[in-house]
Amino acid sequence: MILERNAAINHEIPIFEIETMPDDETNREHRVTVAADQIEGIDSFQPHPLCRGGWLQTISVKWLNPQLSLDTRPDAIGISVPDDHTPPDELSGYYFPATDKRGDKPLVTVFHGMGGHALSRYMRSLGQRLNTNGYDVLLWNHRGAGRSASKCARFHHPGLTADVCHLTEHLKAERPEWTRNGLACVAFSLGANLLLKYLAESGADSDFNAAVSVSAPLDMEVTSKNLRTGSNYAFDQYLLNKQRDELLRSSAELTDEERSTLKSVSSVWELDDQFTAPRFGYDGAKDYYAENSAVDSMQSIRTPTLLLHAKDDPVVVPEVFEGIEWEKNDALYPMLCESGGHTGFFDQSRRRWHESATIAFFDSVL
Repeated sequence: MILERNAAINHEIPIFEIETMPDDETNREHRVTVAADQIEGIDSFQPHPLCRGGWLQTISVKWLNPQLSLDTRPDAIGISVPDDHTPPDELSGYYFPATDKRGDKPLVTVFHGMGGHALSRYMRSLGQRLNTNGYDVLLWNHRGAGRSASKCARFHHPGLTADVCHLTEHLKAERPEWTRNGLACVAFSLGANLLLKYLAESGADSDFNAAVSVSAPLDMEVTSKNLRTGSNYAFDQYLLNKQRDELLRSSAELTDEERSTLKSVSSVWELDDQFTAPRFGYDGAKDYYAENSAVDSMQSIRTPTLLLHAKDDPVVVPEVFEGIEWEKNDALYPMLCESGGHTGFFDQSRRRWHESATIAFFDSVL
């Protein structure tokens, strides 16, 4: 397959021309692995020699020690965004202005994954890289996470796109000095599913000018089943415990029966089947996953979006990523790496490759 640039990247969605090969399966695999290579500045991922394999790449996030923090950045601003419930929940985040201004760059919002929060190490690491490359950053807590925990009685799930709409509308209306150059977004894991769902639902009306998805579980049913197999069970239990702690927070509106259920479930699947699904009006985990997974709505995305994934991701199997007909939507830039784990991508220079890829993509399309 040959991909050729139609025109230089500017504010328009970049277009590729595709010369079809006889073998559709080979053609599709090649397309998935090289499409994002057409973006100047994105090199192929080369794992650190002492960090090979999906599991090591995945746990390498524990080695992060970003300097970006509320203590080191007195110019950081904490914000609270009340929702439209009565009484309102208050969602929250932290704004970090760029430390090296470089032109008219947009504000980049960053969404965390399951069990994370705005100040998780991988969030602050990306925020630091973006700041030093001229981007203002808003590290965001989903409803009930981080500083939002004590202010939210209600719950978040990775298809709750109304919260994204509420955030972007608030930023444009209440913080015009932050959004004067537009908005972009980076999202990790389940947060990336939320981002992709929002982009698909909003289509051409999306408030984001560009987006990056890192290790998105595009099909949550497949991912949840995969977590219960083999050595992945350990990660399932880690995520279950993190999520259970968040849901059982003191401010949460829970019945005694729901609290008992949350304490008794033994897997992420059971948590979603017995708590999340009925809480949001779905008939069990399968129905909840089917309605909220991004996989079936990708073709509706009109925002230039880079999608990063690794074949050795122990959480999200690559088959779902490979099965999408990427050639039908030229707003999507998929990049399937041989290695990288789940949101790991620890490279030979001891840095996070997805961070440099994100900056190269934004510099190109914005």
